[in-house]
Amino acid sequence: MKTLDIRGLYQQLYNQMGPQRWWPAERWMETIVGSILIQNASAKTVDPVIEKVGRETNFDPATLMAMSQEELEQLIFEAGLYRSKAKYLRASLQFFAEYDFDLTELQKLDTPTLRKRIRAVSGIGNETADVWLVYIFGRAQFIADSYSRRLMNFLGGPEKLTYEKVQKVVMMNSDFTPDEAREFHALIDEFGKLYLRNREQFLTSWLKDANLSDKLLEQF
Repeated sequence: MKTLDIRGLYQQLYNQMGPQRWWPAERWMETIVGSILIQNASAKTVDPVIEKVGRETNFDPATLMAMSQEELEQLIFEAGLYRSKAKYLRASLQFFAEYDFDLTELQKLDTPTLRKRIRAVSGIGNETADVWLVYIFGRAQFIADSYSRRLMNFLGGPEKLTYEKVQKVVMMNSDFTPDEAREFHALIDEFGKLYLRNREQFLTSWLKDANLSDKLLEQF
């Protein structure tokens, strides 16, 4: 049985899969749009809608702000839950409009304070807030999404793991740079698409004989 700490898990994924390079979008507003549309949806469903928003608005904040609720709903209809998502997108736009869509002042905030402000935006939960921190603000935050929680479970952790618990344990036991934080998220999600649908699928992967260290497991 191969025993892994968090850095060892990162290295195993990186060595087997190579760099994923999920770098920030060319325009950060694309990340805002994508992070909201992907809620309770699949990338297969959402990616064409993100492309559509890009074609029709160029992810220009002023263009998006000028759209009515009904126009936003029509624009993102195919993403599902379009009424709620249009409302959350508008709330996000209003949040950044308070700073004239300039990230300079927000970048001056420490990560806990910035995260708290982001979480106060309607429709922005833990995962979306951390996606913003990692991919827009370049913070070394761990995104404890469903693939991450399932991976920790399959590597020996409890079956029911909360977002907060997994994030806390990973961040207390790692020292990732912002680039590594992005890479770790991408590696886990790409691994998840291949091997984390269920335990049987995981047992066909090259991590099937691995386990988290006792030190880590005791913290879950």
